[in-house]
Amino acid sequence: MKFTNKKGKIRLYDGTGTPFYLEIDFDVGNFSGPLGVSKAEEILILNRGNSDADAHYIAGSDVRIMEPFPITFGAFVVEKTQCGYLLDWLEAMADGGGSPAVNGNTLVTTKEDTQRDGANNTPAFADASKMTSNVEYRLDGTADIVWHYNEVYFELSEQSLSEAEDGVTIALNGMCYGTVVRDTAFTTGTDVEE
Repeated sequence: MKFTNKKGKIRLYDGTGTPFYLEIDFDVGNFSGPLGVSKAEEILILNRGNSDADAHYIAGSDVRIMEPFPITFGAFVVEKTQCGYLLDWLEAMADGGGSPAVNGNTLVTTKEDTQRDGANNTPAFADASKMTSNVEYRLDGTADIVWHYNEVYFELSEQSLSEAEDGVTIALNGMCYGTVVRDTAFTTGTDVEE
């Protein structure tokens, strides 16, 4: 069976115990993101410049493991409350210093919820007003495939609107600071549209 974007879904989740989510069912089918996080660089150590039995590798800095990476996708801007909720969500995450809420539901950041190195929670932002969301992308088929992109920050200045004859789209560009996990189902949560 061939997967197509027609049946794909994207959800944004907050960090509440039973998380609030917003399902984007009007995506333009252009999701892009890696299948996992980077590993530490392998640095070759030679014996006085010679490759012999004493040559070996050492692990490089953890910077490569911890650096955020981009994920991107687009959505059509339509006359539905869902579109307004998406814009509210993005604004709340970009500046959550006040009382970030969507449809009366107070959102909680997902920052520091995962461990890229397997032992330590990801570090907090220097700017405590920034909040992250988890993004889940599902390919719908006989056996669904879901990728969980955790701790994604959406900087408002990096999001853009584009107008064309067939409609207006919003290009969403996030930086993923957390883990990437493959699964078969969305995380259970509470829909902010209800």
